Amino acid sequence: MVIAHLIYDKRSLLSCSLICSFWYTATVPHLHHTLVVQTFSRRDGQKIGWPKPLQEASKLGLLPLVKKFRVRVGFSDTAMFSRKRFNWRTLRQFSALRSVQELAIDYLDIPSFMPRIRRYFGHFSLTVQSLALRKPRGTSRQIVFFIGLFQHLEDLKLLYDVIYPQGEQANDRTLVPSFIPPLRGQLAITCFRRNVDLLKDMIDLFGGIRFRCMDIFNVKGTRLLLGACADTLETLRLCPTDPHG
Repeated sequence: MVIAHLIYDKRSLLSCSLICSFWYTATVPHLHHTLVVQTFSRRDGQKIGWPKPLQEASKLGLLPLVKKFRVRVGFSDTAMFSRKRFNWRTLRQFSALRSVQELAIDYLDIPSFMPRIRRYFGHFSLTVQSLALRKPRGTSRQIVFFIGLFQHLEDLKLLYDVIYPQGEQANDRTLVPSFIPPLRGQLAITCFRRNVDLLKDMIDLFGGIRFRCMDIFNVKGTRLLLGACADTLETLRLCPTDPHG
């Protein structure tokens, strides 16, 4: 009961964890509920951040406790979160994140993981219920395929326009999602001006979408989303200054 009152007070939880082994066992899931890994490229090209936090948590056996995992990437196309950031050791540590319910990745370079993308993200399939992608790179089919890896996905957040890989748009029409996620929670989509194909593919390949709440700003396919969720939508938030609203 004491720990329950302190779950948002990290300093107090740290103090409680030092009292005895029983209190440590009670506090450690709350202390390591969230793991944020930052990765940035310096001007000299050296990458910092990733995967050090992952490695440190792995040494202490804390990765299975993580429920919310986010990869923050610097504002640079050269700093994409791609397969190049993994080696066999890093992949083994990354695969230990088997309890993650909320997954957020900046600048995800989906084509770099194809066609073995399940090897890197398949362990999230059963647990992830909320997915946030900030400026992902990939064709509309590749992004929908990635979203379809998570069979219990409820909430989806897409931020900023999709970046297309050159020369791959016409080669992935055979990509079919592994699962049809429920997608009946919240959709947040921002600054989505150029590519309506992703929304069309998501609706077609998932047999429709069933979001109850939507937060939309500067999205060219707003009418398409409203039509697809007409029977399930309960809450809608729009901005008066939306150029597409």
